Amino acid sequence: MTGKIQRPYVPPLYRAGDAETRDLVRAYPLATIMTSRRGTMDATQTPLFFESDADDCSTVIGHIARINPQAEDVMEPGPMLAVFNGPSAYVSPEWYVEDEDVPTWIYQAVHLRGEIEPVGGADMRSLMEDIVRLSERRIGGTWRLDRISEADIARMMPRIVGFRVHIEALTGISKMEQTRSIRNRNGVAGALERGREIGRDVLAGLLSKSV
Repeated sequence: MTGKIQRPYVPPLYRAGDAETRDLVRAYPLATIMTSRRGTMDATQTPLFFESDADDCSTVIGHIARINPQAEDVMEPGPMLAVFNGPSAYVSPEWYVEDEDVPTWIYQAVHLRGEIEPVGGADMRSLMEDIVRLSERRIGGTWRLDRISEADIARMMPRIVGFRVHIEALTGISKMEQTRSIRNRNGVAGALERGREIGRDVLAGLLSKSV
């Protein structure tokens, strides 16, 4: 086998554009961060946020608990893989109106690969203020870190580890029945709207956009 291995594997038809990929990260910021050091693999769920609103922002920021064994991995430079999961649903062959095929899943996700830059000392306060601000902005909130006492902040800071990830690859996946006919996609959208899947309205809208 020759040539560079594609990671993750994404058929060209399902590869999301850069703008859609970044919108997915902003809409579903809770990521699974994965590292592999000292002969073992670790994973933790934590939100990651683009450090700026620039279209070409090349860094994300996050934090985890210091007591977490994976904290050792983010306290020093090294590679990280982060996966953001968007909406997903099982698709029954009964939902196709033109033919019956095998079952499948539709979904959206983003894989981010990059290099960890540990954040500590005086910069930790600023990092956490940014994370709080970005979290609140998603819900239209206005809470700020300085709403709690400096004593409480001083107790909290040693319990967490902050980091910045310099993005090396950002790959969006949007598998929305692009290989199916318009009638079949509409059949799946209609079944989702009548069904019980979480996020069914979002997925039905995405299927309509892919027509």
